[in-house]
Amino acid sequence: MRRPESLYKYTVEVSPNAWRQMAHLPLATYQRIREELDAVAARMRPETPAPLPQKYVRPVETRSLLVENHIALYEVDPLRKRLTLREIAWCPVQGA
Repeated sequence: MRRPESLYKYTVEVSPNAWRQMAHLPLATYQRIREELDAVAARMRPETPAPLPQKYVRPVETRSLLVENHIALYEVDPLRKRLTLREIAWCPVQGA
């Protein structure tokens, strides 16, 4: 049986494409991206404690976060309570 708090937690997953991209990153950069995603997941809570009928569940939403010189694109799936890292891209520093 699942513990009650696990019913509300969001998990973080990494797509195969993002794993390939992370293989080219320094370990410290990967760790920072993962820490940021874990922090986002920890702050997320379902809007209501009871599951909503499926027709009322918001669709998957794409968001991004900037870590050092990289942008990480991830999806938020409220139905499965999951964040999925989809892509990591290098972006030049603005104003440099």
